[in-house]
Amino acid sequence: MKMNKSILIIDDNLTVCLMLKSWLVKKGFQVETASGANEARQRVKEQPFDLILTDIRMPEADGLSFLSWVRKYDSDIIVIMITGYADVESAVLSMKAGAADYIPKPIEPEHLFNKIEEAFQTQEYKQKRNRFSNDFIKPPGKEYQLLFNQLDQIAEQSEHRLLIGDRGTGKASAVKYIYEKGIHHSRPLIMLDADQLVSNRIGSRQQADSGEGGSLLLEKFNAARGGLFHIRKVDQLDINFQNQLLNILTKQARDENFTQVIMSTEKSRLSLEKTLIPKLFRLIEEGSVTLPTLKGKKQVINYFISYFLHFANHTLDKQIKSIDQVIYQQMYDYAWPGNIQELKNTVIKAALLTDGNHMPACIAPGLFGKDSLKQKSDSAEPILILDLRKENYEKEKILEALKLAKGNKTMAASILNIDRKTLYNKIKLYNVTT
Repeated sequence: MKMNKSILIIDDNLTVCLMLKSWLVKKGFQVETASGANEARQRVKEQPFDLILTDIRMPEADGLSFLSWVRKYDSDIIVIMITGYADVESAVLSMKAGAADYIPKPIEPEHLFNKIEEAFQTQEYKQKRNRFSNDFIKPPGKEYQLLFNQLDQIAEQSEHRLLIGDRGTGKASAVKYIYEKGIHHSRPLIMLDADQLVSNRIGSRQQADSGEGGSLLLEKFNAARGGLFHIRKVDQLDINFQNQLLNILTKQARDENFTQVIMSTEKSRLSLEKTLIPKLFRLIEEGSVTLPTLKGKKQVINYFISYFLHFANHTLDKQIKSIDQVIYQQMYDYAWPGNIQELKNTVIKAALLTDGNHMPACIAPGLFGKDSLKQKSDSAEPILILDLRKENYEKEKILEALKLAKGNKTMAASILNIDRKTLYNKIKLYNVTT
């Protein structure tokens, strides 16, 4: 069983809460308690719990209605119901509604531990089978065949490389592909946004030049020891950190602790050459890989539509089997400035606006850009898809992702291409009301 998982216990009996908390803390879990549904909702909004143990009978709401709220708010949270003898029928209904399991009172410690372990294992197996949101997808065509051949070579030879691609083309997913193909799973994958170094002024000139502690660049590189270190927006490194990175790339020994470094940028080669010091540019430009864009590629767009519709059906519990030709044509004609990520968001939005198993032509006018957005009904709010990709407005991106996902944190995290714990941290950082 993986430790450091967070669990919320909900029971109006304080003695029961404290007893269960004591057992679980000794097993290495992080545990919080709540006495009722209102308190529990607030705690779930503040923290990305991995599992909830809740009494099926509680003040303010019954277990089934609370379960329904959790499934809509953050579908990655596992829920196990605690039942009395007379509530077993309700517990079975709760499992049909999405609960992972139920456990009867009086609770035996080992029985509880086994139920929790089984629930986490089941979730892990399910996630391995359904890795739609993070896989680097391989559409048909020679362009992507060449791209994957290049990525395979980078992984097999453990080479330092530069990935160039417009926003939304899948740079982070390509790095993950390289990592999973070439690095042992026990070794880390660490990511750093280069603009963090600049904006936070981390590391003085002396620290950057000497390579001594205090630099976030070195700190992250050391954390990736033996694995893969991904530096995003490498064009935003200042000259001190460029020199430091050059030292890392040229002086690192090829031993068991060798760390592969992959850099990525949205800038062109010409722009990058003007930004980076010559030695660093020449080193990372050789063998660089450019990721394809979507504009005008009907076969590739078709493939991604099918893939993301499968993802949307699975995640949103939809059964959409067909798409009107009007929507297909609009997607073929659109320029896709946000590329794969924008296409994914658009398919998800279209799925949310669809009732039944056919995606109708009537939703087409509202799928692209803020000027053409229309509401499906009085309860639906405009969703600005393009605004999700504004790099300098994270709070706005989070708000729009939450609108698009109708408040579901798991889906919103997928839209933003971050994990749910990072989303919770950013919601708290920017004081986003959910």
